[in-house]
Amino acid sequence: MWFYFTMKSSNTYTHHILLKHRTGNRPVAENDYAEFYLDFILGHDATTALLVDDFNRLGGKIWDRDRVLVTADHFAPPANEERANILKKFLDFCKKEQIKNLELFSGICHQLLVEHPAIVPGKLVIGADSHTVMAGALGCLATGMGSTDVLYGLLTGTIWLKVPECFKITFTGTQGPFILGKDIILKVLGDLEEDGALYRSLEFADSTKNGITMDSRFSISNMVVEGGAKAGIFIPDAITQSYLKEKGADNYAAVTVPEQPVYEREITLDVSSLAPQVAIPPHPSHAVPVGDVAGEHVDQVYIGSCTGGRVEDLRIAAEILKGKKAAPYCRLVVIPSSNRIYLAAMEKGYIQTLIEAGAAICNPSCGPCGKIDKGIIAEGETCLATSNRNFDGRMGGKGSRVFLSSTATAAASAIEGKITDPRKYC
Repeated sequence: MWFYFTMKSSNTYTHHILLKHRTGNRPVAENDYAEFYLDFILGHDATTALLVDDFNRLGGKIWDRDRVLVTADHFAPPANEERANILKKFLDFCKKEQIKNLELFSGICHQLLVEHPAIVPGKLVIGADSHTVMAGALGCLATGMGSTDVLYGLLTGTIWLKVPECFKITFTGTQGPFILGKDIILKVLGDLEEDGALYRSLEFADSTKNGITMDSRFSISNMVVEGGAKAGIFIPDAITQSYLKEKGADNYAAVTVPEQPVYEREITLDVSSLAPQVAIPPHPSHAVPVGDVAGEHVDQVYIGSCTGGRVEDLRIAAEILKGKKAAPYCRLVVIPSSNRIYLAAMEKGYIQTLIEAGAAICNPSCGPCGKIDKGIIAEGETCLATSNRNFDGRMGGKGSRVFLSSTATAAASAIEGKITDPRKYC
């Protein structure tokens, strides 16, 4: 009566987390499904509203209100009557169920999740949005699911998962000027190609000389789903611990990192010679060095989203744009990822610098990333964005295009109105 794995990868950190959360004691074989206890659930206005009718029909009761975080971040505030009605349905549900952890117009759900003190290494977290994987940067197993799966989790406190095989990706070397987590993950996705990590858990080990910042780690974990991955987990280290202490969550139970894990595949990426990366539409894995697309005209630059709107991003954007202006006719939209980030950036003067450079600063929300509001582009226009997806029509009308980049590349490109290597502004 014990839990084991018979896959190509075994005794990994991912498997260790699942072992600790296993219900019952039936062994699990390769690609088998099993039920696991949950530690935390994330939901936002758009997807939570989808499960309300079934929740009520089933006469449901939330298994543990303290371990549920819901946010109004997509329709924040709603831009039309239809979205206002969705938001009302969501809020009525939250009020009826007396959900304690409700964040209303205070940031993007994924950023608010990692800011929550309950999200610490070793936890099993699900959310009704694919980019829930971002929380893996804190050493937990976090994954996105559909509203029906999340409904099951809300009612039972458990979830069924197919146990993933694992890749290990080790980062080495020293990051060059203006090389951020976004550049690193675009390079990883480009090397793996589309669906190259399908239903794998990617375990990241940071062996770089100076360490990848937590803000950059969030960007890396966030985008693993663009390669088909089920999770993207950083092995906890001193940088993890420092962030946890900062948010008042450093007293969690110690987590054991298994010795001698076996991975299906091991990859090493030396970031020393990495150039700024740009993803060509229509897929995030179509990543190339910025020089390959330098000079491409852009109508708009968007700095924000759950991959590009943190303090590190706003600091670098302000550093590059200080004393300069966005190019004529090039719109610059900036959206901090949360109110906490917004206030910190204001205190440090970054927001003032960006406004003086011509940026429109919008309240923390998903905004234009999913063609919701606050920066949608017109038919045939091109946007360079720090967001995570560049599918056809992702941010605007027919024939519109989205290139993805780091904040440094975005800020430099805003100055020139065309895709630009940010290293010229070092």
